[in-house]
Amino acid sequence: MADSIQQQLQQLVLLSDSVGTAGAGVGAGSVSTVEEAMEQLGPLIHSVYRANKQKLFRQQVDLFAQRKDAEIMKLCGNYHQEFVQSVAQLLKVRQNTSELQEKVVGLNAELQLSGKSLYEKKAELLSLRREHGNIQDAVDAVRGCLDVVRLVAGFDEQVVGKQYYSAIKTLSALKDQSLPQVRRFAFGRMLESSIPHMETKLQGAALRDMKDWLFGLKKTTRDIGSHLTSRMQRKQGMWAERDAAVQERYFVSSAVQFVLDEEYDHDEPLTVDMMPLYQCLHINEKLGRRAEFRRSFTEDRSDQLSLILASPVQFALAQLAPFEAMLFDVIGFFVVEHGILASAPDFRSKADVDTLWDAGIAKLSDIIARSIQTIRGDPAISQALQGSLTTFTYVMEENAYDVRKLRELMMAIFGV
Repeated sequence: MADSIQQQLQQLVLLSDSVGTAGAGVGAGSVSTVEEAMEQLGPLIHSVYRANKQKLFRQQVDLFAQRKDAEIMKLCGNYHQEFVQSVAQLLKVRQNTSELQEKVVGLNAELQLSGKSLYEKKAELLSLRREHGNIQDAVDAVRGCLDVVRLVAGFDEQVVGKQYYSAIKTLSALKDQSLPQVRRFAFGRMLESSIPHMETKLQGAALRDMKDWLFGLKKTTRDIGSHLTSRMQRKQGMWAERDAAVQERYFVSSAVQFVLDEEYDHDEPLTVDMMPLYQCLHINEKLGRRAEFRRSFTEDRSDQLSLILASPVQFALAQLAPFEAMLFDVIGFFVVEHGILASAPDFRSKADVDTLWDAGIAKLSDIIARSIQTIRGDPAISQALQGSLTTFTYVMEENAYDVRKLRELMMAIFGV
């Protein structure tokens, strides 16, 4: 009976071994083997209990377990050294892993510190770049302001030095180029608000020079009038000689006489420097104040003519010099007007000059009319005055002025 139980247990062990070896690959064969083992175990236990051999069964199981323990011990004894070496290697790997972990932790800490330092350096670099940008902007702004200051200082120097063409260029550069770059600063806005004052300063300086030039023209115009009167008197002498040499008398107009005398007229013309006038005109054009300057100039010239014709004169034979000087001044005055009209017709129109000429002739007629009785009462005075007015008429006619009213005046006074 014991042998039978032992044989059956042997078969079960073999089956369990086959199950164990087949357990690596789970499939239909391993499942069927387990089922077979379970089927055989059931009848075995049933026969043991039926035969009341439980104690024997336990003994056989214990013996079976002891044999298996002996096999396990033998198996462990065979592989013990390899197992110990494996465990030692595993412990060493564990130790190395711990050291590596510590190194990784340390490296991570160093990396954290380096990253923090790098972040701080990066932040500092960005801050420095912002500061550098701000400094560069400040430097550029200061340079722009210095350029503006230099232009303003140069403008003042040019105005003081009467370099008005350079001053108007400086002012244009200041308004169009420099000020827009510094307008965002209070300094730039303050300078921009002072531009009208600078324009007025430049205009005033050029206008003062022009008025000084007008005042200085008084002597120049008298010289021009005296020169042209002397020249015309010489021509009148030539005309008289020419008429005396002609047997048949006939009338020759003054215009024809002027043409005939051109080849004998070698006198150098007197010139007037009109640079102050042109300079002032240019400045006012650039400043957009041309119309204002034109009105001012017209008024100044009208006042100047009135001042010339307001000179006290007396019609006495020994006292005609002031009247002749007045005629010289009037001749020079209108010769200058003729020169301005010829060189700047868009500034000084012919209508303006003709109006001024008519006003001058009317004033001259009033002066003569106030002393008409004295003039007609003294033949010597009448003859001297007639000669002066005749020469005056020829001079003005030669300079393209309408002398019909002058001839009418002479006809009314002298009857010729």
